[in-house]
Amino acid sequence: MWLTPAELDQLENEAFNNEANKGSLYLVSQETELKCPVCSAPLRRFDYRFFDLQLDCCPEHGFWLDKDEDNQILELMRNEEARVERKFGTEDSWVKYINHLRSPSFFTKVKGLFHR
Repeated sequence: MWLTPAELDQLENEAFNNEANKGSLYLVSQETELKCPVCSAPLRRFDYRFFDLQLDCCPEHGFWLDKDEDNQILELMRNEEARVERKFGTEDSWVKYINHLRSPSFFTKVKGLFHR
């Protein structure tokens, strides 16, 4: 299946619509013998968003997905969204806890324990 960059983004957005938290699509790629269906340049193979899923792409025109790789992308994005939500949820809980510890009432209680 050939997907343009916009189509790949649309596929990912079915499972994870937060662009800022998706991370890099790829940094390193290797040339393959496959050719871009648009410009005939060699496709480049890369690890999709640093997961254990290799995709082929033309940096100018799009992505070549083998059978079931679209489903693998959706699953990876669902898992990534859940991981990000857990991470930010944990960070929010920690901030609330720290703010509670810093509250004047907490310090007053602690001082009271030592000044008795």
